[in-house]
Amino acid sequence: MTNASSITAVSAFRDSLGCSVSQLEDDRRIDGAGMTFYRKKAAAAPSEQVSTPATNRGYLIGLSQAGGHRRRIFREHHSSVHDFSENAVYLRSFQDAYRADLEGSFDFVLLEIGQSAIERMAYGADLSGVSELLARGEEPDPVLGGLMGALFATTGDNVERSALFVDQLSVAIGIHVMQRYGNARQGAARVMRGRRISPRCLSTVREMMRSRLEGDLAIAELADACNLSEGAFLRAFRETVGKTPSQFLLQQRVERARDLLDASPLSISEIATACGFADQSHFTRVFSRVVGTSPGAWRRSRSS
Repeated sequence: MTNASSITAVSAFRDSLGCSVSQLEDDRRIDGAGMTFYRKKAAAAPSEQVSTPATNRGYLIGLSQAGGHRRRIFREHHSSVHDFSENAVYLRSFQDAYRADLEGSFDFVLLEIGQSAIERMAYGADLSGVSELLARGEEPDPVLGGLMGALFATTGDNVERSALFVDQLSVAIGIHVMQRYGNARQGAARVMRGRRISPRCLSTVREMMRSRLEGDLAIAELADACNLSEGAFLRAFRETVGKTPSQFLLQQRVERARDLLDASPLSISEIATACGFADQSHFTRVFSRVVGTSPGAWRRSRSS
């Protein structure tokens, strides 16, 4: 679906969603093919009215990370007030001009989806007939909240934020959005349970990962190699391997590092780079967590 690995800060006075950014405490953006993710947070909502003209940009899904937000949305002949609890969702089409007054705190993750991406995401979700997204009332969506929260989570020792990790989450978000908000006909989903990846396909995926240990891979590439849609590939891979692709990539990194520690004269810093880790410190933390000992201790134990 996408290799959504570019994370940038938004610095314009008004962002592309028509919101003043001067008061935002957290303002991040992740760009992907046909999808853009935003994280926006402030103790108090921007005082200026949010407004965007009608365009053909597609759809915007906003999800509240916490309660305490209220907005009045203005339409041509009336307005309506909406209170947001945790994981509350709003969905709007950019084809409609938008104006809203915001109140209270402001803590949202948002997903902008271009019209051209809908067909591709629907294929990845094994759905047919999706041409638009539809609001499903104002019910909370904790699944989307969890996925979007993971996408913007602070990086820690237990989170490997490779391009593959970000892309994997992007694909999962796209699949969920198509299944929950797409206008597919009832019964249009082609659910394939119990499907497993063949040994030959798994070997191909392993070699692809080992040749690009930095994780600069897209789920679409791996799925194409197995002649599967993205959704079918993720389900089959997890069922076959018991890991997500990003977890499997981490395993390949550590296994390659052990091989190099055993048989090469490379320094630990050079091995860290060769195996796709950010630096020696990152390599040491991950290796110690997975293997149970540091790279240096591992090398000494193998040479003694």
